Amino acid sequence: MGPSMTIALNELRILKRDPAWIVLLFAIPLILVGLMRGGVQFILALTGHPNASGAEFSVPAQAVTFVFYLPGLIGISFLREHGWATWGRLRASGVPGPQIFIGKVLPVAILGFCQMAVVFGIGDAAYGLRIAGSALGVALVAFVLVITVIAMGLAITVMVRTMQQLNAVANIVPVALGALGGALMPLVTLPTWVHHVAPATPQYWAMRGFDGLILDGDGLRSAMLPVIVLLAYAAVFSVVAVVGLGATEKRLAFA
Repeated sequence: MGPSMTIALNELRILKRDPAWIVLLFAIPLILVGLMRGGVQFILALTGHPNASGAEFSVPAQAVTFVFYLPGLIGISFLREHGWATWGRLRASGVPGPQIFIGKVLPVAILGFCQMAVVFGIGDAAYGLRIAGSALGVALVAFVLVITVIAMGLAITVMVRTMQQLNAVANIVPVALGALGGALMPLVTLPTWVHHVAPATPQYWAMRGFDGLILDGDGLRSAMLPVIVLLAYAAVFSVVAVVGLGATEKRLAFA
């Protein structure tokens, strides 16, 4: 793990120089929670949750939406090596490909876990978030969600060829899939056809897990289906990443 930790520490140093990611992952979600929870409170009251503050939906919704910007950060960390002409030297150093991937994604995974903890923590302290069900279940869904997002980031990394492609995918995934999956607005407010499409998105399953645990007061067992589906997504993304790992050097290019 030595080479992986060296790469990870270097990635952390680079992340510290760019506070934009901190703003995107932490500040903006919390600002949007404050702006949205009043309107969401009205919707929740109409759908059988009269005592909800609105934070019960808006906090997990913003956490889910913005954690899906992390795949773009993973892709950038690889494409950046090509822009700096350091990828060849990294590969020539003899460090196995899997260890390079671990070193690259470990700081991003830590960032994802911190994002979940901060958004939910401040949601509880400042916005009145109350978890009616299993708090352990909420933590489990959040943990598995970050794992799924990291696996998605690796899959995207081995598929894109240019920075333009990465930017397009990295911006479409959080917004488009978040909207379809009910992470931007409660699914009940969306057109009927969206209800049929939503289960095809990981955002839907994350929100289904959070909604049951936070709003409906469900126990840990209710989180099992969303967790299993998210792990299935992670497995598929991981297979794509592993299959593409051997061709990464040829397929990644900097535009």
